Amino acid sequence: MDLVYWIWLSLRCGAGSELGSYLLRRFTSPKAIFEADASALRAVDGIDDNILAALLDRDLSLPQRILEYCERVNVGIMTAASAVYPERLRSIHGKPLLLYYRGRVPNIDDNVLIACVGTRRCSPAGSAAAKRLGAELARAGAIVVSGMALGIDTAAHEGALSAGGHTIAVLGCGIDRVYPPENRRLMDEIAERGTLITEYAPGSDPDGKHFPIRNRILSGLCQGTVVVEADLYSGSLITARAARGQGRDLFAFPGNPQDRRAQGTNTLIREGAKLVTCAADILGEYELLYPHRIFTERIPRVPDARGTQRRSSAFRRTEKPFPAEKGREILPDKTADKTKASRRSADMGALGEWERTVFSCITETMSAEEIAAAVCRRTGACDTGALLGALTMLELGGFLLAEPGGNYRPL
Repeated sequence: MDLVYWIWLSLRCGAGSELGSYLLRRFTSPKAIFEADASALRAVDGIDDNILAALLDRDLSLPQRILEYCERVNVGIMTAASAVYPERLRSIHGKPLLLYYRGRVPNIDDNVLIACVGTRRCSPAGSAAAKRLGAELARAGAIVVSGMALGIDTAAHEGALSAGGHTIAVLGCGIDRVYPPENRRLMDEIAERGTLITEYAPGSDPDGKHFPIRNRILSGLCQGTVVVEADLYSGSLITARAARGQGRDLFAFPGNPQDRRAQGTNTLIREGAKLVTCAADILGEYELLYPHRIFTERIPRVPDARGTQRRSSAFRRTEKPFPAEKGREILPDKTADKTKASRRSADMGALGEWERTVFSCITETMSAEEIAAAVCRRTGACDTGALLGALTMLELGGFLLAEPGGNYRPL
């Protein structure tokens, strides 16, 4: 059976290698590579003694056992020659020769797939944002892709499932391994209602070096990757770099510059990633290209500070009421003012020190340049990227109103 030779070739070349694709361009099939003699293989540029020795190992016992296991437990195998193999993956460097999967594989090339990634040690706000994002993306028709790690990945998967959507988990181990072990229930639910995918053969344990290699598949399946929360050393930045190298869209949530868990996402924004705060910010890029798949009107809308309808934001703390009907007088309510002041004080306590400092410098309607000058007078220095991040968080939190002309007014 040809699948045995595909498994053999993938084991000989290893994950993330371009060698298998290179050999397939020189020979007609994995079986032809298996049957080639030493002289034919040695004639291929780049084949050194170590690679030659691996390719001359014709033992099919392990590939046969893997194939029998997959048939016995209903694990699918998708090769690069399969009709269902995603075209998006064919274009990436080191495309996987085959993928093992459980669950239902959707028509990937006819859908919008968004990778949602971030740090394992996320904040409660970051976890809530990722879960909301996963749910909104799924509700609007997108497929949510992540790596099933703890933290942001888990929240994104759970959000998609809670909305009745499809989610894909790209694993860094064999499909028979549960990693992390805390996600056994989630893995079973994704296998039943979504898709589990890995290029690592059954029996492959999770290994630190597997996950950076895995990330190219995670981003390669998707039109866009969004990083919700990440420090400067998060593995999710590897996924972001892979997405950028593959020509995919890159999005990131802004965060408090004093919080290390936001330093990675703020850096991505500074380097050109699109700043987003909700699913509508992402899907606006694709709804015209995929009108039969993306329906942003399904995303709940909430009133913003201007009284207009705005799709819900994952980081939004408070919502302002619609303005009074025209001609209707609203008398001052001192009790309401006291309650509002008390609520404002509590909400300010949830902000970081940097945001509170910036907000304290905004005494009236001011431009970003005027705010920067005021902050500089107060602190002695002002980083432009950090300031813009603070202004964004203050606007999302309902503390500032952005007005035409780049001005900001305290609320």
